[in-house]
Amino acid sequence: MRKQIIFKSTFILLLVLLGWFLYIIGKEHKLIIDNKEIISDSITYSDKISYKVFVDNQELGTIEKDDRMVAKVAGMNHIITLEEIKNGSITWEKYEKKFRLQSNEDAKLSIPAIINNKKEWLIIIKK
Repeated sequence: MRKQIIFKSTFILLLVLLGWFLYIIGKEHKLIIDNKEIISDSITYSDKISYKVFVDNQELGTIEKDDRMVAKVAGMNHIITLEEIKNGSITWEKYEKKFRLQSNEDAKLSIPAIINNKKEWLIIIKK
């Protein structure tokens, strides 16, 4: 009888842990990717170049100057990759940043801050 109770309790605990794990890896987050100018330490950073945007190795499209796009991603760990486009062709200049989001967070990413390696490139938005 005691073995059955231990087995059933362990099985229920494993189901709860599996449910929690699936919730975490499947949780959807909204990313706002912004190519508008920012001001940091009294310096204005703006970018006049278009970029091809990839999040987690999925192409989202091209973002122009003063433009914004929204993407939805699942999971906790993400990578944003930017490929520079000048005069209609890719220059093979790449910028890549890794970031992590908790289950109750969305994010705003600033392309000029990524390009200029500023710490304000990622702004966490609590849900």
